[in-house]
Amino acid sequence: MAPLVPGPAGAQDDTVFATQSQIRQLDRRLERIERVLDSSAMNELLQVSESLNRDLREMRGEVETLRHEVNRLSTRQRDQFRHLDERVAAVEGGAVVADDGASEEVVQLDLPEADEQAAYQDAFDDLMSGDYTTAIRKLERFIEDYPDGNFAANAWYWLAEAKYASGEFDAALEDFERLREDFPESDKSGDALLKIGYSHYELENFDEAREALEAVRADYGGTTLDRLARERLRRIDEAQ
Repeated sequence: MAPLVPGPAGAQDDTVFATQSQIRQLDRRLERIERVLDSSAMNELLQVSESLNRDLREMRGEVETLRHEVNRLSTRQRDQFRHLDERVAAVEGGAVVADDGASEEVVQLDLPEADEQAAYQDAFDDLMSGDYTTAIRKLERFIEDYPDGNFAANAWYWLAEAKYASGEFDAALEDFERLREDFPESDKSGDALLKIGYSHYELENFDEAREALEAVRADYGGTTLDRLARERLRRIDEAQ
């Protein structure tokens, strides 16, 4: 059997060089992936996703509230019908039915009208499809028609978002501020504060942007809003 002869040193060097080259290529690919994941676009997408999740949770909560209210009203209606039957039977039997002056409670539910909900959904669908011009027009009309409606706060927020996405940062800033002034208890208030900081950043009003973003960090520490605010503050530091 012929003895094993080690390969030439040059072949080993080529193998090491090729391996190092592959490692560098993988490092570069990894850096590109990290930049994409850390990009503003991904942050924006994450923020919109969380906002939509909040909307979904709100709607589920409203459904549960309405279901409870319907059950309560159904029970009350049955009781009222039974009471009415008893009164009618008493009258038919010749008994005197005392009128104690009590009036039945009139229950009014704060429910969105079907037209209101349909108009909001129509505008929202245009926004999600990227037709910002149409969405802006429909949301402005919605706010005119339902200024105090159940979806008014959300309509102001998405109107501002549509303008922001269209590059109308001054107009977006005005609407985000309007939302926080008119609907301070809205679940969209925190998102609007973050976008106030973003809008100032785009307008290169860095002092105002920093003030808004620091307020986000103070009010929403440990949340995604806080993380997005920190990321934009870092970009402000780099720009100045």
